[in-house]
Amino acid sequence: MAAPALAFALLAQGGLAAVVGMLVLAMHYPRTAYLGHDVAHSQWGPRGEMKARLKLRLIALAQGFGSTWWVEKHELHHAFPNACRVEEDGSLTPIDGDIDSPPWLVWDKSLAPYNDKARRAGLGRALSFFLPRFQVPLFFPILSVARFNWSWQSIEVAAKNKQWWEASLCVAHWVSGFALAGLLTPGPAWTGWLWFLGAQLLGGFILAFVFVLNHTGMEVYDAKESKGFYDRQARATRNTPSSPLLDWLTGGLNSQIEHHMFPSLSRRRLTKMREATRAAMEECGYAYVTLSNREAMRAVLSTLGEAAWA
Repeated sequence: MAAPALAFALLAQGGLAAVVGMLVLAMHYPRTAYLGHDVAHSQWGPRGEMKARLKLRLIALAQGFGSTWWVEKHELHHAFPNACRVEEDGSLTPIDGDIDSPPWLVWDKSLAPYNDKARRAGLGRALSFFLPRFQVPLFFPILSVARFNWSWQSIEVAAKNKQWWEASLCVAHWVSGFALAGLLTPGPAWTGWLWFLGAQLLGGFILAFVFVLNHTGMEVYDAKESKGFYDRQARATRNTPSSPLLDWLTGGLNSQIEHHMFPSLSRRRLTKMREATRAAMEECGYAYVTLSNREAMRAVLSTLGEAAWA
């Protein structure tokens, strides 16, 4: 709650202070998302307790998207990362919602038939003319608008599930943000609105960038062919380097393998589990993949490039 207050106070000063304020607000979004992630995984105690529910409501207000939509999708992701089911026509349909974003992106060439179906009507039909071939150069701009999509889905799902508090708080994030930005900016109101949108775009990009390094470019597979929980995690999950700065910047998600193995373990303990987890997985015959950030991003872009021409 303190970070947005500081950001808007800096906006009111104008000039360089406003730019710093936008950066503060942009960094606030992934930080708050990591906190929501930790609370939803019961790292701060059972998420059904009043304390956790209150935190998730505050995060919905500060973040613009809530836990009703996110938790169900995310728990399915943890159980079946990158997993799909095979349809009668032989095409793969994602079980893991994190690799399901038609009509915007084809995350893996094996999902091209699935995306083709999604692009036969509505917005997908209009986008089908240029998105499939240009998704690599468009990838980073698309990451930047991810927050808007997450927020819309959060509001829609919360309303359908009659979670009125959550839906209202997500809407209040946008209403109060634009209102305060327009009122506090020293210039015309539209400069404050652009400031607020800029923070949203940068914050969404940072968060989405961290996410794609963990699973994108790893195997996409038929869930029936997997040999259980640990096999699914090893097939589809990678770590990236650990350091005090990287652990902070990624919210501990750079130790993604350990997070998938021990989802209720607090983020500050994940790096301490790396060596023991690696040894146990290799002893049991599972892969333990660690790539540098550059290698991981190269794998992501290579996979997206192959999918674009599938």
